[in-house]
Amino acid sequence: MFELETEVTGWRRKVERSSSLSPREVDELEDHLRARFELELEMTPEQSPARAFNTVCAELGEAAALSKEFAKAGRQRWRPVLLAGWAMFTASFFLPLSRTVWVEAGSLHPDLVAFVGSQRPYEFLRELMTALVTMGDVVSMVWIGAAVLLPNLPILMTLPALLGSRRPDRRWLRWILGGMGVANLGLGMSRVFSPAPFPYEEAAVAHQYPGAGYWLWSASFALAAAALWLRGRNWAASGSAESVAERAV
Repeated sequence: MFELETEVTGWRRKVERSSSLSPREVDELEDHLRARFELELEMTPEQSPARAFNTVCAELGEAAALSKEFAKAGRQRWRPVLLAGWAMFTASFFLPLSRTVWVEAGSLHPDLVAFVGSQRPYEFLRELMTALVTMGDVVSMVWIGAAVLLPNLPILMTLPALLGSRRPDRRWLRWILGGMGVANLGLGMSRVFSPAPFPYEEAAVAHQYPGAGYWLWSASFALAAAALWLRGRNWAASGSAESVAERAV
């Protein structure tokens, strides 16, 4: 006598033994198998449950083929893009935030044409925090920590995806990352072509330009947004068991 639960258990053991599918993926396929079995009985009520079950199993495919299709569906083409974004984000803290400062003629030191602003963001933050710790100014430390964290929070929120989380990302995060990347890159370009002068050493005037650290930091947001967009497309297009099963037939 046909017992659905017994047959499903046997099918599941066979798939787990002869494939590299994760328990979660097998759960998805089992749900799909049950739904297809019920549909098969509704469409052809004259056939026996045992034959309907065998038909559905044959359509679903062998375990090895299913494993191969799941591997194709789960291929993370977006991951190198996100890794590149995180690499640029990390490197930006070790590169100069300001490239150069040009001093116009007529300054206090006529021989001085320019000097390179070589201080890195991590050096500046280390010196500032050391001074605040020495003074015991906890309130300022909290405010500075918040000021550093908030602009970087959107890209830090992509860390679960980078570490392999299979949960889809929120669409608003992509928009925030993309908006910040485009806005910061645009601001950097405006400072290159139309720098704002500021006083430097009495009567001197200086122009400060974005450094490599700024460009990498800004571009990292744009890359992270592109990676999440690609991830979202991959998730929608091939993240379900139904699409995998249909390609395996």
